[in-house]
Amino acid sequence: MTLPACARGLAALVIAGSVLASGALAQGKAKDSGAALPGGDDKEPIQIDAAKLDYYDKEQKLVYTGDVVARQGGSTLKSSVLVLYLAPKPESAESTPSSTSDVKRMEATGPVTLITKDQVSTGDRGVYEKGEDTLYLYGNVTVTQGTNVTKGDKLAYDLTTKKAVIVGRVKSMFQPKDDDKKQKPKN
Repeated sequence: MTLPACARGLAALVIAGSVLASGALAQGKAKDSGAALPGGDDKEPIQIDAAKLDYYDKEQKLVYTGDVVARQGGSTLKSSVLVLYLAPKPESAESTPSSTSDVKRMEATGPVTLITKDQVSTGDRGVYEKGEDTLYLYGNVTVTQGTNVTKGDKLAYDLTTKKAVIVGRVKSMFQPKDDDKKQKPKN
């Protein structure tokens, strides 16, 4: 490995660490909720654990592979592959990435599991569009909250409005609370 290649590899690790540690994933423009993961805390750092990280400077892309686990506050995202697309560098920027890089899109392929304080959502793949501030899950989508379960083909969750839409022959099962059972008179 030549010195420039070593420096480039080091720069890739520095950008990954500085993007995540500085909260660049959580910083946003007008519509952004602040947290990079649904249910995450924008004041908490984002931690990503994976078997491998590949950084593509020309494409401004970070690819984490191998049992990927991303955490922020009370939220955890698990997938086989997690790809972070950074906003393009200004033309005047140097060839090495900087800590001001901003994530514009995240893609997770799976299976994908998103765990928040009170829900577990799964699907075959997931996409977070920062510009839309929307999380999408595709294929075999299941959302579980307590004993309640909803299944469908696609989930779109707007992080700003907190509105979720599930489509594709939706099936739901809602369990009555134990308190409701105790309060109803028996016939």
